[in-house]
Amino acid sequence: MAGIDSHCHLDFEQFDEDREQIIESTKNKLEFVVNPGANPEHNKNAFELHKKYPDFVKFNVGLHPVYTEDFDKLEEVKNQVKQFDPCAVGEIGLDYHHVKDEETRERQKDVFRELLALAEDLDKPVVVHSRDAEEEAIKIIEEFEIERVFLHCFNGSVDLAMRAVENDWYIGITTQILYSERVKDIAESMPVENMVLETDAPYLYRKGRNEPLNILESASELSKIKDMDRKKILETTTNNSKNLFSS
Repeated sequence: MAGIDSHCHLDFEQFDEDREQIIESTKNKLEFVVNPGANPEHNKNAFELHKKYPDFVKFNVGLHPVYTEDFDKLEEVKNQVKQFDPCAVGEIGLDYHHVKDEETRERQKDVFRELLALAEDLDKPVVVHSRDAEEEAIKIIEEFEIERVFLHCFNGSVDLAMRAVENDWYIGITTQILYSERVKDIAESMPVENMVLETDAPYLYRKGRNEPLNILESASELSKIKDMDRKKILETTTNNSKNLFSS
C-alpha cells in the first residue's frame, strides 16, 4: 500500500549506521520520501542522498530557524536553491521555542522573508517550521504569493489550522498523532484534502528512533479519528504530497 513521508531527516547522524538498509526496506512500501535541508551542510547531504536514490529520495534546500549561527550563510543557501533545484524551499521559518531573545527573532523573520521571496520568485513550494510561532509565521507567509505551502509539524491552534486550510495550504500530520491530543484535535477538525503525512524522523516517536514507515501507523490512527478507510487516507495524503512537491 502506497504512502509518502513528506518530511524525514535521513541525512542526520542517527541514520549513519543503517541509512542504506532503511531506504531499501522503505522503497518497497512507500512511493517516495522527502529529505529537507537545514543549513548549507545538510542541504549538500540531502542533495547527495537524492543523487544516490533519485527516484525515491526527493529533497528540499533551506535554512532552519534554530541554526542561527548559519544565518550569515544565507546567500550560500540561496545559491544552493538555484544550483541544486530542490522540489521545495525548506525547511525555513520561525522558532520561538528555542530562540527567546527579540533580536534573534527579528533576524529569523528577515531570513524567513528572504527565503520566501526566493521561493516566490522561483515558483517553488515552501516547507515551514513554526514552533511556538505559528500565528506570526502564517502572517508572514500571507505577505507573499506562494501557491504551495506546507506547515510542517504544525502544533498551533485549531483556528490557525483552519486559517491555513482557507489559504489552501497543507498541514503536516506527524507521528505525534499517536500520542498528542493537540494533533488529534487538529486532524479531527480539518479536511484530509489539506493533510500530508510526515515523520520528522528521527524525531517525534515515543517508541525510539522514528523512521519513514511509521507514517503507516499515523494513517491507521487518522483513519479512526476521521472514520475513514485507511486506504483512502493513504491515497488522499499521497496525492496531496505529489501535488505539493510536483515540479
